[in-house]
Amino acid sequence: MSRLRRAVPGQTRGMSVIGWEPFTAAGLVEPTVRRLGERTCVINVGTELRHIELPGIDDAVRATLVDGCRDIVFDLTYVRRYEPFALVRLAREWDRLAETGCDVHVAAREPRVVTDLARLADTSGWELHPSATQALRSLLSAPVG
Repeated sequence: MSRLRRAVPGQTRGMSVIGWEPFTAAGLVEPTVRRLGERTCVINVGTELRHIELPGIDDAVRATLVDGCRDIVFDLTYVRRYEPFALVRLAREWDRLAETGCDVHVAAREPRVVTDLARLADTSGWELHPSATQALRSLLSAPVG
């Protein structure tokens, strides 16, 4: 049976854990970048999003921009553990990318991740979708301008 850690009023949360089970080993998904054509890529942030992973994600974003990608999907659908600070910092990066003319779509399905994104970040520069497939569909169906 899956337990969900709940925040206690008056205490700060350092790390959110989704579906945490103390004796079950969760499969670790490392951050990856998939290139889909000349301008499109999918960046999967993996199962853990902590401040120590952010430099690697920043490097991946920088490399995709140098390679000419301007349509980017950030896949957070595998995220199980995250720090709200890292989530906010990543959302600010999405805003910066959108301001430079990139088309940014974000896929997140876990209710706590989606709630924290809505609560902690301004989503006006990027679109949030429940799956990477829907994010790609939305990105690729948009008119080319």
